[in-house]
Amino acid sequence: MTMSTHSSNGIAIDEAAHTLRITRSYAAGVERAWWAWTDADAIATWWGPQGWSATVHEMNVHPEGRWRFEIAPDDGSADPVRSIATYTQVERDTRLAYDDSFVDETWAAQGLDVFPTTVTFTPILAGCTVEVTANFPDARALQRAVELQMGQGYAEALDRLALLLGDAAVNDTTASSTPTTAPTGDSTMTRTLPATTAAATATATLTSADGTTIAYDKSGIGPAIIVISNVAEDRSGVAGIAEALAKDFTVITYDRRGRGASGNPQPYNPRREIDDLAALIEVAGGSAALTSGSGGCALALDAASALGDKVTGLYLYEPPFIVSDSRPAAPTDYPEQQAALVANGKRSEAVEHFMTQMVGVPAEYIPMMKQDPSWDQMMRYAHTYAYDGQILRGLQDGRPLPTDRWTIEAPVGVAVGGLGESFICEGAQALANLLPNVTILTLADHDHSAFWVHPDAVATQARKFLLG
Repeated sequence: MTMSTHSSNGIAIDEAAHTLRITRSYAAGVERAWWAWTDADAIATWWGPQGWSATVHEMNVHPEGRWRFEIAPDDGSADPVRSIATYTQVERDTRLAYDDSFVDETWAAQGLDVFPTTVTFTPILAGCTVEVTANFPDARALQRAVELQMGQGYAEALDRLALLLGDAAVNDTTASSTPTTAPTGDSTMTRTLPATTAAATATATLTSADGTTIAYDKSGIGPAIIVISNVAEDRSGVAGIAEALAKDFTVITYDRRGRGASGNPQPYNPRREIDDLAALIEVAGGSAALTSGSGGCALALDAASALGDKVTGLYLYEPPFIVSDSRPAAPTDYPEQQAALVANGKRSEAVEHFMTQMVGVPAEYIPMMKQDPSWDQMMRYAHTYAYDGQILRGLQDGRPLPTDRWTIEAPVGVAVGGLGESFICEGAQALANLLPNVTILTLADHDHSAFWVHPDAVATQARKFLLG
């Protein structure tokens, strides 16, 4: 006879089958949950019980691949616990199976039990369910796992996973198991809220042309618009403008490659970012407007030129083009300088280089800026300075804009802040002289930061230009 005990925190112990099972449901879709389980950087942020930190030394997610990790209490009250898991089954977005075993400080087996573990991912109406089942060879091994509070550790880890996924985990797994994934072109979008919610946000991933995973959010109702983030930020950086636009548009924000939950294959190639936007446009239904602020405007223009009538219009806020000697030009080898700093582990120096050489921040202000939490975020994405530097090459060197880079028939609104710098206005006029369908707009009483700090004002102007 099977004898099971169930606790209130989603842990089920089956003494006859020698299994321990933990279940959690999340508002995020299966694709994002899968990413959180299979990306080394992602899993290191939540794996282990409360008060413990994980270090992933190896993670090769394929049959016979290894996941080698250790967890240790933050207060140093116990020695690290080390494990090696060998994957036996990998079915993307559906199932992971691995044989887990404890090892010593030299990564040699401790002679203890190996316990096969299975993780299943199931779409439900409100997102997805993740179920972890650990199997033990006999009752003694199961009892030892219970005494070590392994189930509680799993439960706490899965609760921490909810923070990474951006929602609260719930233990009620009786929700409808109706899948909510619907194919759109070559990708799949998974709803995170019921379809009846007008401004529902859908978090999902797609696979770009070169196989790179791109994470995105979809919200609002109306004509599609894709918001392109700026250098050294992920899609959270444009959440304000996305929310403001969602009143009238179906808005897609996404993590550009090398940022957030998206992949970062090497070597970096700017053309692949256009492929990413092409895939996102397919998610949007085959056409979309594009919008960005500052450096992201160059990518929007490149994509509009490459993708033709798939781009219905552009709203660009203060593209930072330098077309004369009215301000210092970008160093000709700026991308290479930034790449070298990051390669040498000098991420803070890379941020400082960007601020002083590109933005023009006086050096004496840098120590104060380093005290702000935003500096750490910029350090995290310091490698993207070289990426955007490649995209902006030829647009900030103090010479006229290239005449052979863009062919765009779609309407282009180029907005400048009434309190902005003169070189921005000069670059906007140069773009209007170059392309046939450019309108220069002025956002009175605002400066270069408006795209981020005054999103309602920007969205109002973008809405009027794009929708009439």
